[in-house]
Amino acid sequence: MKLYVTRHGETAWNKENKVCGRTDLPLTEKGRAQAQETGKKLSGVHFDRVVCSPMLRARETAALICEGREVVIERHRELIEQDYGLCEGADRFDENFLFHKRNFADGYPQGESQMMLAKRVYRFLEELAARCPEETVLAVCHGGVCRVIESYFHPMDNETFFKFAMHNCEVRTYEMPAAEASPAPVKFYGTEICKDCAEALCLFAEKGFTGFSYMDIGLSTGSLKEFLALRDSRPEFRQVREDGGIGIPCFLRSDGSICFEPEELLESQ
Repeated sequence: MKLYVTRHGETAWNKENKVCGRTDLPLTEKGRAQAQETGKKLSGVHFDRVVCSPMLRARETAALICEGREVVIERHRELIEQDYGLCEGADRFDENFLFHKRNFADGYPQGESQMMLAKRVYRFLEELAARCPEETVLAVCHGGVCRVIESYFHPMDNETFFKFAMHNCEVRTYEMPAAEASPAPVKFYGTEICKDCAEALCLFAEKGFTGFSYMDIGLSTGSLKEFLALRDSRPEFRQVREDGGIGIPCFLRSDGSICFEPEELLESQ
């Protein structure tokens, strides 16, 4: 699947440098002109499918880009902008907002975490590619969602994730990657902010155990993507999912089996 991704046109809060997540604003006149110009630039590209966020600014942008095309614009809640909670409406350079933006394993106060956002966006991309693997698709969404889509195709550390931004109506293209074989011998999914993960790393160091690759889901969106796919597809995580938890540390052996206790992993070596 070939994927074209664009951010919506300018809104009043974009112009005022305000954080805009779930506030449902229309496009400004400049925003409408940006969308129309993007439509002209993409006029030579055939889209089999157009998907967009259900928010007004994304719907207006998609409609203007697709003027004159015979294509149905599909609305998908998975593409709605991130919920910034108490940071909604704050200045874009507000220190509290920037702190949470810089640490993608963290969540915005009373809002949505980067992990929650990545979970729904990554899953949407994979389900979309499975349904239409040979299609060319246009996705019209938001700045936060565009950042996560970029991270799906180009894994980022925290600083790169923090700095990445798409301008209004900027367009990027991607190809869904081929499935990768699972590396051996053991993958240890965890994060430095988790006490249990830190204790497991210390235990492995004490025992001289080096037969694992550490996938820190708080430092690489590539690792986060792998872990979310594992967590959401395996029955071993059922109770964790029902409890609304994350399920780390987690140890994935080369034979596909999973364990959650570092002592158990050491005993099996």
